[in-house]
Amino acid sequence: MPIDRDQFFALWRVQDIPACDVGMDLARAFLETCGRALESTEDEEFTIIQRWRAYSRHRATCEKCNEV
Repeated sequence: MPIDRDQFFALWRVQDIPACDVGMDLARAFLETCGRALESTEDEEFTIIQRWRAYSRHRATCEKCNEV
């Protein structure tokens, strides 16, 4: 059974996360890949790692994404 996208994102209060639009897009892409991996028989490990690294690289240099 496919995971409802809105319900999946409701698990995190993304509006409360300090991040810029680019950081949020990268985080969302990572979470979407994780959700797809849960319902798929395909090997998504490479894509999950790739998306997490993209988010991590962005966050390391973005002031807004590093707010506390």
